Amino acid sequence: MELTPAQYKEIEQLAAINYSVKQIAMYLDVDGNAFQKEFNNTESKVRYHYDRGLLVTQAEIDKANLKRARDGNLTSIQQWKKDANHQKLENLKKKVFLEEEKSEYEQLQALIERGETKNLPAKVVQFYEQVDFIRCLHNKYESKSYVINAVCLQWPKLSKHQAMQLYYETLNFFNLDNPVKVEAWANIYADRMDQMAMICYEMGDMETWRRMTMDAAQLRGVGKDKPHEIPDALLDRRPVLYTIKMKDIGLPEANRNDLAAFIDNLDITERQKTKYKREGMIEDVPFELLDNDQE
Repeated sequence: MELTPAQYKEIEQLAAINYSVKQIAMYLDVDGNAFQKEFNNTESKVRYHYDRGLLVTQAEIDKANLKRARDGNLTSIQQWKKDANHQKLENLKKKVFLEEEKSEYEQLQALIERGETKNLPAKVVQFYEQVDFIRCLHNKYESKSYVINAVCLQWPKLSKHQAMQLYYETLNFFNLDNPVKVEAWANIYADRMDQMAMICYEMGDMETWRRMTMDAAQLRGVGKDKPHEIPDALLDRRPVLYTIKMKDIGLPEANRNDLAAFIDNLDITERQKTKYKREGMIEDVPFELLDNDQE
């Protein structure tokens, strides 16, 4: 979208009085969707002049406040200190989040390079671009609906349903397998807690840092008792059947006469022969002899 220099100037002036993107598009009488798409592109001229309008106005206000602070105005001095702490916090946030995004981007870039991106289909390259676009917006704590609408504006051929699927696929790509599980959300929130804890550490707020670190550890399940599990070997125990009948295990029964003749030909005592015949059920066992046999 190309606008005139006068329109870019008006964007700065309207941004300075906190007009929304939709209101500015309506004021300029331009297509709202196209204007929003240009605004979402951080490298566009629309976004540059919008941010410049906010910056110039804030600078004028801060200069006036600094002058009053130098003249001894206590309210202005307090406001200056508040602004200084806020800026320090913003710088720390940018440092923490930028380092994480850089690390993730380098990992993704290395993955693509090892797979020789020049040989990848155009659709695959576009998918990586979409995933990285969604990841960046998600890491900036943009809402789900904002991210999905931004994707639709960036890639108009995508439907809302397709954009939503891309959103979930991105969360899964950087966390867990599809569908998004409770464990994945726990890791997402724990990572954010780590980021905020680092900011508190840099600001010297050790108590908040400690609490956030403990909260992140709790989200990851540190310190939780492991659930009692029954060993697989115990569950896989098979019943054992004891029997003295050959047919119970699929074998034919032996001829008792042949078995008796075989025992009689063994070089053992008569007492042992009698015992083996009783165990083989060749002859009956008198009840009164059971105790003697066991002895």
